[in-house]
Amino acid sequence: MRKSLRGIYIPAVTPFHEDQTLGHDMLEFNIRKWNETRISGYLCLGSNGEFRMLDEEESLEVIRTFAALRGKDKGLIAGAGRESLYHTLRFLDRIAQEELDIDGVAILTPHYFRKQMDDRALVRYYTEAANHSRYPVLLYCAPVFANTICVSCSALKELADHPNIIGIKDTSPDMMEGYMETAGGRRDFSVLSGTFSTLPVCLRLGGQGGVLSAANYLPNECEQLLTIWHQEGEEMFAKAYSELQARIQTMGGSKGVAGVKACMNALGYQGGIPRIPLLPAD
Repeated sequence: MRKSLRGIYIPAVTPFHEDQTLGHDMLEFNIRKWNETRISGYLCLGSNGEFRMLDEEESLEVIRTFAALRGKDKGLIAGAGRESLYHTLRFLDRIAQEELDIDGVAILTPHYFRKQMDDRALVRYYTEAANHSRYPVLLYCAPVFANTICVSCSALKELADHPNIIGIKDTSPDMMEGYMETAGGRRDFSVLSGTFSTLPVCLRLGGQGGVLSAANYLPNECEQLLTIWHQEGEEMFAKAYSELQARIQTMGGSKGVAGVKACMNALGYQGGIPRIPLLPAD
């Protein structure tokens, strides 16, 4: 039986030292600190994790660290997508060979050959990845990082029935309603908001939670939004949401990965700095 994803997940940053080396010590510090919060789990090696800035060995090191240190009550999804199916399967095999303790893999839409990434191509890519993967697959839709490519609603309808595809993380500005209409309300398939801005519509339409950048530095506050939604209703949620949104904007957390890391550094976490060409926040 497929396990659904629920709650607030941290799209964890990957800290780097001033010399641009992987901040393994900082990552360990953050995981231990996050383990003490009420969040549901982690998504490592996503866009906030600067996965495009890591080589394969560094990526595996990040997954190993999360798998070894995550709290027993925390879920763990690892980014594993590559542009070609061949390299995606190879990386999935690397994870499986090490028998790493993760709950699933997030696979971003391939996008370099934009015009060729139609439903037929994406359905085949994800179907073969899910057939091959030892771990359940989370579809990862982030058009701002993927040359505008999204999984269409018609493709999602087919993919949601695959026994090894457990959900979709939607970081698009306008696909949430269509995704919820297509695959929402299922016990074996989760639709998660990938941005703070689409969390309200996701929850209003029956979505299960979100993977929120702000949870890197305000984890309990983000999780509390979900609690308010379920226990106090939409009106109280709207008030708490607006207050937290204003706080995030004031702090600069909406300014990309560099902003998230700066907020972490200011609030007792160890975000480090981004890898060049991303520049630290002013």
